[in-house]
Amino acid sequence: MLKSTVKIHDKFSIVVEVAYDVVFKRKKSTYASVTFMFFPDALNINERKYPKTKFYNDVRLFLKYDIAYSTLSELNTGKKSLLKKVEKSTDAFIKNGSVKYKYQYEQQIKMLASTFSNLLKEQTDELIYTGKTSKYEIEFLIEKTQTILTEFRLIVGRVAASTLDKQTKNVIFYADEHMSNSVELQLMHLYNVLEKKEKSKEALNQIVNAINEEQNYKKQEGYHSPKDKDKKPEDLLYKRNQLKKYMDSVFFLKQDIRKDGAVFEQTLLALAAGLAMIFSTGIAFYFQKNYGNFTTPFFVALVVSYMLKDRIKGIISGLFVSKSNSFFYDYKIKITNSLNKKIGVFKEDFGFVAYKKLEASVKKLRLKELVLDVDMESLGEQIIQYKKKIVLYPDKFGSDLSDASISGITDITRFNFHRFIQYMDDPKKDYTLVKKGEVYTKYANKVYHINIIQKYFTVNGIEYTRNRVIMNRNGILRIDNMSFE
Repeated sequence: MLKSTVKIHDKFSIVVEVAYDVVFKRKKSTYASVTFMFFPDALNINERKYPKTKFYNDVRLFLKYDIAYSTLSELNTGKKSLLKKVEKSTDAFIKNGSVKYKYQYEQQIKMLASTFSNLLKEQTDELIYTGKTSKYEIEFLIEKTQTILTEFRLIVGRVAASTLDKQTKNVIFYADEHMSNSVELQLMHLYNVLEKKEKSKEALNQIVNAINEEQNYKKQEGYHSPKDKDKKPEDLLYKRNQLKKYMDSVFFLKQDIRKDGAVFEQTLLALAAGLAMIFSTGIAFYFQKNYGNFTTPFFVALVVSYMLKDRIKGIISGLFVSKSNSFFYDYKIKITNSLNKKIGVFKEDFGFVAYKKLEASVKKLRLKELVLDVDMESLGEQIIQYKKKIVLYPDKFGSDLSDASISGITDITRFNFHRFIQYMDDPKKDYTLVKKGEVYTKYANKVYHINIIQKYFTVNGIEYTRNRVIMNRNGILRIDNMSFE
């Protein structure tokens, strides 16, 4: 099963997340995807202006484990909950102090902090999206987070009182601060949304009190707190981001990027050089045999043969490489875990494609909900084709983690569109409106549509998604999900 989402990352970037959650059914799972991006001709995007190097500068890839926890309640419920595992591994490390227990202690703590923060964000967003923001719902969310934090901070206290070295203790202190930051951030987001909806003062006061408690706690423990007047806002934000990266690093996989087919390409180049050498040597032998070693014809033939050799080598090399490119991707990425063990291979390929060469299903999706009922080719869109292939070895998943609750892998691709704003018009344009005999000047966003169609090849068949990025010179305004049957 595959789950794909497209969302805004910042003013000029979008993030495409694809979760593969049936990878454990086979020893080797292969997935492929093709992303088609339709750019307006006004943006001046073409093969000459936007080569591969620029595209790969604008794209970032991340791969991370997905863990099988869906609610905050699961984190501290039952003997096998993640919080209980943290408690067990921490106590074992304090007693034993070996490298093995230290590794488990650090991994478990990072997993808990990262999972807690992600689930808290998901559940907060769900409350806002569904509108379930009654006093009871908010109270339940706050109580649940405080219960988990209270239980976790008992473990923090045991580590603080232990004889472990300062650097080792800092791992759990950083996790504690990160979890507190997450509570503060998500509750503040919830407060801002509810305040605009003019929710009851009682519900808002609950949130404010919870935020205040966390800020006081951080100040008391010596963490970075907004209540500390000595801390600059930029320092608070920077440390928050650093803590998040540190905790999330436990789930992100390493990448070793190489050019795909590099060995084969070098072999072809060597073969081309050999063929050129055969030609030049043959010419030299012929003239040497017929005219002798130290004659003018032999000298001229030798010079000409070497001149032709270089040209022949270049032509044959270009022909071989261009033909071989159809069999290889641009880059091959070896996916490894924190123990440097290979768990998969990721390949990617970029190129422009003409509209007439698109398959019928992609054309049909693009033709839906056109602003003008015209032939697509007359719109002159430039189409980028970005192909990816992922080969995973699920039986090797989680060998680097001390928790077996790995449910799958998420492929995260970040596209940056900042480069394209240089050809955009002013973000606001005026237009005239006549109403009741009077003329009014109005202003509207001057927007550009970047349509994205994605085709996924999975074990269950082919799946399609379509999204429309609407942006102007100031950045991305929104992303519309284009539903279709």
